[in-house]
Amino acid sequence: MGSNNITDNFKFWSDQNIIYCKVYNDFTGAYHTDELENVFLNEIFKLSKDVHMPILINLEALSISSSIKVFRILSKNALIKSLVLSKTFLVNSYFLKSLLNIQSVICNPVVPDSIFKDPNSAVNYCVNDNKTYNSLN
Repeated sequence: MGSNNITDNFKFWSDQNIIYCKVYNDFTGAYHTDELENVFLNEIFKLSKDVHMPILINLEALSISSSIKVFRILSKNALIKSLVLSKTFLVNSYFLKSLLNIQSVICNPVVPDSIFKDPNSAVNYCVNDNKTYNSLN
């Protein structure tokens, strides 16, 4: 890892009422759970401006083990859940997609997180989730 600053590993932005997060580096062991949670909480809070939006987290650049670690931390965090409409993850393999789907059902049996391999499907899911939420409100 070229930097000791965990925020250098992420890029956050919003577009079409979706918060996007791209993870750039495989930073296994370079962070603590609290640091990772704080990065996400701060960025979600800044980008959402008190509006519930889905978040799409791109884990494609991570190894399987790092993807699982990041997924577990973000999936279990109740504060992140309260700030976003839904969490959607983009991964680089069907094997990882299957592993995270199982983990998601175990961690969040009522409303599991969504995991996709195809970027277009992930974005479409977020757009439709947002439309559904806004049509009910």
